[in-house]
Amino acid sequence: MSLSKEEKKAMLKAYKEKQNKKYILKKREAKSLFGYITKQLSKSDCDHSLRYTQEWLEEKYDEKTRELVIGEIQEDGGYCDCEVLMNCYERYEIDC
Repeated sequence: MSLSKEEKKAMLKAYKEKQNKKYILKKREAKSLFGYITKQLSKSDCDHSLRYTQEWLEEKYDEKTRELVIGEIQEDGGYCDCEVLMNCYERYEIDC
């Protein structure tokens, strides 16, 4: 099944918007988050929640900022800690 011209345009537009997205977290903060999640997941498997992401955010940000970051993460496909590592902050090209 092939995509219509409109579907292709919509996908390209979404891709370009993601490439130009301004993230709430700075690159160094996202790298710190990734390091924390990686460390925690090396001790136990992902429980399909944002437990470690939320722990890290709680140490650093107020409730409103945490909610904004979680929304941004979920918008990028991060619904659990391992998905945060796999799907989020791609533009930053973070290696753990």
